[in-house]
Amino acid sequence: MTPRSNIKAAVAAAFGAAVDTYDDKADVQREAAERLFGRLPGLALPTNPRILEIGCGTGFLSRMLADMNTEELVVSDISDAMLARCRQTLGAVASHARFLVMDGEEPSESAGSGFDLICSSMAFQWFNNMSQSLERLASLLAPGGHLVFATLAAESFHEWTQAHADLNMTSSVRSYPTADALARMLPKRGEGRVEEEHIVRHYPDGHDFLGHLKRIGAHLPESSHRPVAPGALRRVLRQFEGGISVTYHMAYGLWRRA
Repeated sequence: MTPRSNIKAAVAAAFGAAVDTYDDKADVQREAAERLFGRLPGLALPTNPRILEIGCGTGFLSRMLADMNTEELVVSDISDAMLARCRQTLGAVASHARFLVMDGEEPSESAGSGFDLICSSMAFQWFNNMSQSLERLASLLAPGGHLVFATLAAESFHEWTQAHADLNMTSSVRSYPTADALARMLPKRGEGRVEEEHIVRHYPDGHDFLGHLKRIGAHLPESSHRPVAPGALRRVLRQFEGGISVTYHMAYGLWRRA
């Protein structure tokens, strides 16, 4: 496997391992999916759109998409365990859907093309090259089709990052683009924008925060990060013995192909 393939295999394995705890713990992911879906009525979609979802997880967004009158619904995820759980969760309402194990950053030919809508909630932050990935996905749209996504932006987990910096350490938090940088990454052959908001969650202590990330499969560090020694990590955790408020900096991208 190439290093890039190794990273994606680790992502798939981490989320697969969290399939039984994800629904109960992924409250921010659920909220992001709802807010993303709430933006769809403002789009100029045909009466029965063809839709591709990237990174379905256990189905927060998929459930809402399945209730739409669609000509075609393709639901995909990099984790076969997550995809299976999504299919199970949707049950009969998704009898018309097609489920596909796929890395959304490198969509397979079996996904198809000519979609009216490609959407994704909280999956793009795992992409290795956002700009190239957006171009690839845009090429799968029909003329006038929409690419709509929710992802993490630059200020996510800044409290955890700052706690490390205060101790002259580097945290394992992945690097996320600013909303402006994301807007510049949108494909050129169309029009779009990026909207942003901050969602804050409180955890009893640093241990609970780290445990939360593991229970939703989102605990993998930046690929270049060297593991923090146990003693150093304890120093970071002591800063949050009274609790920790964590910011999820959300970016919502909305783009339409010309």
